[in-house]
This record gives sequence, C-alpha cells and structure tokens, in this order.
Amino acid sequence: MITAKTMKRGAAAFILAAALLAAWYHFSYPIELNMVTLPEEIAAFYNRGSQDWDPSEITVYGGVSVGDREYYLMEAGEYLGSVTLRRSLTGRYKIEYLRYGDGGLRDAIVESEGKKYLLLGGRDLTARIARMTVSIDGRSYELENPNPGDHFLLCTEIDSRTEDNHIDRDRLAFYNKEGEDITELYDLNGGGL
Repeated sequence: MITAKTMKRGAAAFILAAALLAAWYHFSYPIELNMVTLPEEIAAFYNRGSQDWDPSEITVYGGVSVGDREYYLMEAGEYLGSVTLRRSLTGRYKIEYLRYGDGGLRDAIVESEGKKYLLLGGRDLTARIARMTVSIDGRSYELENPNPGDHFLLCTEIDSRTEDNHIDRDRLAFYNKEGEDITELYDLNGGGL
C-alpha cells in the first residue's frame, strides 16, 4: 500500500532530480552570447588541450544562424577559422566546434530541419567581392555579398538532396559590383567551416 508519506518522498525526489537536471542542462551551455567576451570563450575552449591562445589574438567576424547553431568566422593570429556554437532552449550557448587553418576560404554544408545550407566565408582584404557563384553536386548557386568588407560569411539554402560536404573550388567564381570576374585575385585554399 502506498502511503501519503511515500508519495511525498517520491514527489520530493522527483522535484530534486528535475532541479538537478535543469541545473546540469543550464551549466552545460555556459556561454551568454556576447561578441566582446566570445574571444575569451574561444580561447578557453581551445586551451583545454594545454595550448595557449591569447584572447587578444582572436578576432570574431560576422555570424549566421542555422537552426539552433550559430556559425562565426574568426581569425586567431594568422589563421582563418570558424567557431560553431549550439543554442540551448534557455538561449545560452556552448561551443561545439572550432576549426582553423591556412588559406583564405572556409566552407561547409550544414543541415537543419531537413534542409541543407551552404556556408561560405573568407578574407576579402580589398572588399571587392559583391557576388559569387559556386557549384555543388553539379548544381550552381549564387550568393550576394550586400556589404563587402575585409571578411565575409554568407549562407544560402541549397538542394536538400546534395550529397557533397563542400563546394567544388575549381568551379568557384568571385565578381565585383561591376560584374567582373575577380577570382584570380583570391586565395581559394582553406578548409571546412
């Protein structure tokens, strides 16, 4: 027979377990997204592996949102890279991925809610890129860069049947606002975003 005292103990244990689970969930997403403190968070994440990145050497550029993830282009010293943050139900974040390397271009194909998106970012130190075309799985896509600057990170939805994970860099072209092909002026080497 279940007594009232047993039910109260069970309810108290349930409430305690729920509170502990809520606290664990909250603290597993430790970041309040703030562009001023994000370089510190990136350095702390990277330095877990006994490395030594100084937050003052990290610059974070514009980001894009896809589903519950935020993608930011960044530089750490001379390296171009990206950081992927995942958003919790409470609006806090945690860093999922940090990628960086040589070259002036980063790209990725990501999925959210059954749709696929192309993310393309890089350096444009002369701020000339107004438009670009890319090819993925034999399909062409055009991305507009409405605010050319020294770095860019663009996102566009692509065919959900796409199987590739990256763009075909041999079929990538950059154009200035006059429509001239300026691809040869850029370093197309790089890696994933």
